[in-house]
This record gives sequence, C-alpha cells and structure tokens, in this order.
Amino acid sequence: MDRRLPIAIGLMIALMVLSNLLFPPIPAPPPAPSLGQDSLAIVGDEPALRSPVADETRPPSELMPADGGAPETEPAVGKIITVTSNLYEYRFDTRGARLVSATMRDYANFAPDAEGGALVELLREGDALLGYRVAAGQDTVSLNSVVFTSSADALEVQEDGDELRFVGQLGDSPLAFEVTYRFFPDDYRIEGQGGLEGLGDRGYSVLIGLGRGIAMNEANEREDVSRLALATREKTGAIVSEPLRGLEDGERRAIRGGPFSWAASKSKYWLAALVAPETGGGFGGVVMRGLDEENAAAMEVTVPVRAGTVGFEYAAYVGPQDFGRLQAIGQDFENVNPFGWSWLQWFIRPFGNLMVGILIWLHEAFDLAYGWVLILFGVLSRIVLFPLYQISMRQQMKQMAIQPEIKRIQERHKENPQMLQQEMMKVYKEHGVNPLGSCLPMLLPFPILITLFFVFQNTIEFRGVPFLWIPDLSLNDPIYVVPLVMGGSMMLLSWIGQRGMETNPQMKMFTYVLPVVFTFMFARFAAGLNMYYAASNIASLPQQMYLSRERRKAKPGASSESVISGETKGHPGARGAGRVKRSRGKGKRKKRFDQRT
Repeated sequence: MDRRLPIAIGLMIALMVLSNLLFPPIPAPPPAPSLGQDSLAIVGDEPALRSPVADETRPPSELMPADGGAPETEPAVGKIITVTSNLYEYRFDTRGARLVSATMRDYANFAPDAEGGALVELLREGDALLGYRVAAGQDTVSLNSVVFTSSADALEVQEDGDELRFVGQLGDSPLAFEVTYRFFPDDYRIEGQGGLEGLGDRGYSVLIGLGRGIAMNEANEREDVSRLALATREKTGAIVSEPLRGLEDGERRAIRGGPFSWAASKSKYWLAALVAPETGGGFGGVVMRGLDEENAAAMEVTVPVRAGTVGFEYAAYVGPQDFGRLQAIGQDFENVNPFGWSWLQWFIRPFGNLMVGILIWLHEAFDLAYGWVLILFGVLSRIVLFPLYQISMRQQMKQMAIQPEIKRIQERHKENPQMLQQEMMKVYKEHGVNPLGSCLPMLLPFPILITLFFVFQNTIEFRGVPFLWIPDLSLNDPIYVVPLVMGGSMMLLSWIGQRGMETNPQMKMFTYVLPVVFTFMFARFAAGLNMYYAASNIASLPQQMYLSRERRKAKPGASSESVISGETKGHPGARGAGRVKRSRGKGKRKKRFDQRT
C-alpha cells in the first residue's frame, strides 16, 4: 500500500495527541501561601509543627533555658567522622551531626572542571545533608550549631553493617537530641533513627535537610542542570517532580499532596533521598526555599513524632540511581526519575522499567558488555516482532489482490466520496482486509525506540561505559560512525521494502529523505541508542527481503520467466503461463528430432 508510511506517521501523531487528552499532565501546584499564615499541624494534643521560617528559628540555648541561660555567642567547632566502604566515603561533621561529603568510589567525575582521577561528589561546596531542626510547641530550634558527641572517630563498615551514634545537648536546657545511623557495606542506604529526650510525653516534629541540590558531575553540564529537581511520592502513589530552577531568593514553596512516602533531591544520575517506613504515616510535609544561588534550593522534610511514641525513623539513600537498588527499597522508589514526558509516562514508565530489567539481565546472565547487549537486544526485538510482520505481509497481499477492484470503484464514485467510502469498506469486508493491518506492525519498533531514548537519558548503568571506539555509550559517538550506519541501514531497509510494490514520487522521497533526516537528528543522541537501532535495522534486512519476495510472488501479472525461476509460485495464472511455455519448448525439441531422423 503506497500510503502506508504517511498513515503510520499520522497514527503516531494521533496516538500522542490522544494520550495527551486522556492523560493530561499533572497541573503545577498553586503558589504556596505565606508561611506566616500556615495553620498548626496537631501531633497528639500538642501544636507540634508550624511551617518554620528562618528568622523564627531559635538557637538551642533559648529553648527552655535553664537558670536564664544566655544564647550562644560563638559557634562551636566540630570534627569530621569518616565512614567508608568499597562503595562510598561519607563524612559527618559532629557540629550538627550533618553529612557534609558523599564520595562515590566506583564512579568517575566527568565534570569539565574536575581534576583527572576525581570521583563523584554528591554535595556542593559548603552544603550538608541530614541537618536537623526540632519544632516543639511554638519553638523551632536549629541543631546546626550543636556539637554532638559521636560513638566513633572513624568507621570502616563491616560485612554485617555498623552503627554511628550522635548525642547532642541543647544548650543549657535539659533536652538532648540523639540520632543513630546504620550503614551497610554493599548498599548506599542509611537507616536513621533517633529522638528528643527530656521533653516529656509531648509531640514534636523533626525537620531534616536535603541540602541545596546535587553537585555537577557530568560531561554535559547543561543536561545535568536541567534534571535538578525535588521529587516526592504521595501516599496515593502519585509522583511529582519540582525543578530547582525558577525559585526566587527567599521564595518558599510547600509541596502539596502529603503525607509523602519519600522525598528526593535528584540530578540526572544521582540521588539524596529520605524514605519513610512503609508501615508508618509518612512524612508530614516537604518545603523548598529559593536561594541566592543559581539552580539551587534549600529542601527540608518534616517527620512528625506523635505524643507517647519513642522517636522517629527513616531511611536515607545517598548514591546512584541504580535501578536494582532503588527497586529493592520499594514504594515505587525506582520511579524517582521517571522516563518520558509527563503526558506519556503512563506508558513509558512501566515499559522503560521492563526494558531496563531485560538489558541488565542480559548483561549479568551472559556476562556481556553493554555494547553487545544492545546489539543482541536489537536482533532479538526483530525476531520477536517477525510474526507480526508476516501478518502485515498477508494484509498487503490481500490489498494488492483487490487493487483492480478498488481502482474501478474509485473511478465509478470519484464524484461521491461518501459512496466511495462505503463501497471500499464493503470490498474490504468481503475479502477480509483490514486497511490498517499492514501499517500497524510498522509502529511497533517506535515505542521501543522512544522508550530507549529516555532509558539512555536516565539509566546510570550506561554512564561512562566504553565500547570499541566509543568512550561512553550514554553520550554521542564522537566520530559519528554509528549514526551513519544507522541511517544507511534505514535507507537500505526502505528500498528493499518497496520492491514489488507500486510506488509514487512521495514514497521515493520518504525512502531517501527520511533516513537522512533521522541520521542528522540521531547524530547527537546516545551512541548506545544508535547502536540498538542500527542492529535492529540490519537484523531486519533478511526479513524484509523475504517479505518483499513473497509480495512479488503474489503480485498479479507476474512474468512467466519469474514463474519458471520459482518467484511466483502459488499464483494460479502464473502457473498456467509456465505450463504453456514449457509445452511449447517440448514441441520444438520433438520437431528437431523428427527432422534429424
């Protein structure tokens, strides 16, 4: 069918438009009201939390001071506690019991200004994670200036895991804050638990800091900056992402939709996240505050502690967006950086997770480099889809067989479009032809291609992975060999596919122009994506040659020579012509024999 490619492209556009109408993007939350007007959140019988404002936060010595103690005038000095394993090096400052450095020991820093051999560092200079504030009654107290006592001066995490405990006295008051972290040698997860002692049987809230945003570690800094965001998951399962850019200095934005299962500061490949226990009530609130710094925001998560409970607990994840590790945490945490545009995530998210799982399984099960995994995946996808291409071929043959009748109807009713449509549909129904049957299989590779486009944008397994001459599968081919092979295979595939079919100038234009457009468009895409598409096209060449030959066999009016060579086997008229020619040949041989005798 000579119009099948334009129809296929039109169907893709229609599918996208329909998806956008049926699944509209989640509207942006309305501007948060002034935090000074926020109502109190009741914990037990106490007004335990109000939205904290920086100038309302008191130093520790002013919270229930003993004997009229005066506020601290000079900040105390803390010391650094280093926690190491084969995966990471975390550094805590005893001043505030805060995480001030998170180095990933298995990942190189690709930032343009990084020194050779530098490793990924998730925290920006002067930033900190897991800083604490406590809200009790009408008081909100920052613990950043409190010098905590630590249970160890350094910690090398052992096979069964290790704990690090911090205890800090709040000024001259009888209150003490305690937090214990548990680390694991083969995981980036940190289990945290603690509480405020000396407050009695009262409710309060703990506000935990998520820092100002992940530091830059990628070669494509512009792309990395565009992914900086705060992601949250509501208890209903909805995942919302708020970009860090665009917040004015001092502007506060309360994320709507709590309580939350988790909250995460993220970039393209990295995370600093807090995860609530599945059995609890979740986090009470998440707040962003704009800073006088580009692409940055102060982020804070509220953990309510009800009256009569022992304290709080959570899990922190500070590390790469490793699909398997995030999936093991549960609560849809693997979707913290969902694939695709918001209006298409209903399809891309589950399909993308499935494809990532398949690629990782092929890599681990067969011990193959990811470059070979992508090539193998491209070949396997075409093998799996081949039965559908056969269905398409049969539909094309039926359409070719009824083309003379369709043309007669078009001539007879060319002045009456309504009657023309009715007669054509009647013919299709009589011969069991689905007008879209030959086009729909053409759409099947595109969802895979679109999904892989987003997979390469977010999947850390391909980051920095070399293959042959390509230094990084997640970046473009520096010498553009793979895009050229992809474009050439696409053109050859289209040319073979049109053999045995009636073509027009429009189809010929698509044959030669579309591959050129795709080559230029894909030139800056991930080399791994181009490698998959090129392998898929090359694997399709034998299939396309077979389908093209079958179409020519079934084409009406095939020549007798092609019948003798077996190219039109199965066509009744052609078989008859072949028999006539062969019988004439026998007659000539008999006549020559009689003359000789």
